[in-house]
Amino acid sequence: MGERLGRYFAEASLSAGRGSYRRAELLGREISAARAALATILGAESPDRVVFTGGGTEALNLAIRGLLRPGDHVIASVLEHNSVLRPLAWLKQQLPISVSYVSPEPAGRISAAGVLRELRPETRLICCLHASNVTGGVQPVEEICQVARERGVLTLIDAAQTVGHLPLDVRAMGCDLLAAPAHKGLLAPLGVGFLYLAKGLEQRLEPLILGGTGTQSERETPPADMPGRYEAGSLNVPGLLGLAAALETVSPDYILRESLRQRELTSSLITELQAIPGLVVHQANLPADERIGVISLSLGDQDPRIVETILDSHFGIEVRSGLHCAPRAHRWLGTLEQGGTVRLSLGHTTSAADVARAVRAFRELSAA
Repeated sequence: MGERLGRYFAEASLSAGRGSYRRAELLGREISAARAALATILGAESPDRVVFTGGGTEALNLAIRGLLRPGDHVIASVLEHNSVLRPLAWLKQQLPISVSYVSPEPAGRISAAGVLRELRPETRLICCLHASNVTGGVQPVEEICQVARERGVLTLIDAAQTVGHLPLDVRAMGCDLLAAPAHKGLLAPLGVGFLYLAKGLEQRLEPLILGGTGTQSERETPPADMPGRYEAGSLNVPGLLGLAAALETVSPDYILRESLRQRELTSSLITELQAIPGLVVHQANLPADERIGVISLSLGDQDPRIVETILDSHFGIEVRSGLHCAPRAHRWLGTLEQGGTVRLSLGHTTSAADVARAVRAFRELSAA
């Protein structure tokens, strides 16, 4: 892993898949290996169903803007990130399309029944995140995908918070498209993401970016082959080599072990935090197997940004504060007017000692 990471800056100027000289072919093979490893993690039919993008936001834009047509209707949850909300809002003005937003049940999960109530004859797409980046709640995407499939409606799953943190199988999930960045649970560099497309979707999804692909160069229209149809321009070779290096560690077995370890740490942290006077843990009662290591807090009427600053400057603890690019989620939680929440995120490197240090810090803040 270290050797590969040490090489990728030196080879950043090489364009994989655009030449037949030896180094270009070697890079192409390494990137193909990364695509195959990622396809295995996702349970995809084949590696060519995985399209590399410049991040999760680009992947979601490709899915949404490449699929929808004038007059289409979309169903989305109120928990969605702005990477979904903003493309939908833009398309409402430009095409136009119509959008219905489904709120979670009190327990914090979007129900398939709630989605069904919003279905129309012109419904083309259902967008649902796999887990909320505000509450940490894992959504019943398998049930939602099933009711959508039974009615001929496509599904797009935003797996930004779960890929690399939870075991996934896109075929068992039954989704048509799944998007995520690679810098979170997959531990790759920033600037890398992907979109999974179920077989046959390339006949309905238009490319977002047009240009050279190194294939079918005699034609002026985008190639039909996957994944090149959606990978115009030079690939992010440094980022993808970083992904290849990360996937030597982040295997399906590793993800399963980590998901269980992080679940235990998250449950322990929530239990400790709930005992602190004046501290509210939002959606604390979610079952351990229905949440990820994302915890939103409110400390009395304190501005979340002030709490974040104190944790960083006095305790050396880095958290995120604010609306977390999910304004509708905060409106549903009742934290919009307060400026959002303080968010703790547990990951691959979080230890029991880190959890204990965070609890001590919040106890001090509560007592101040």
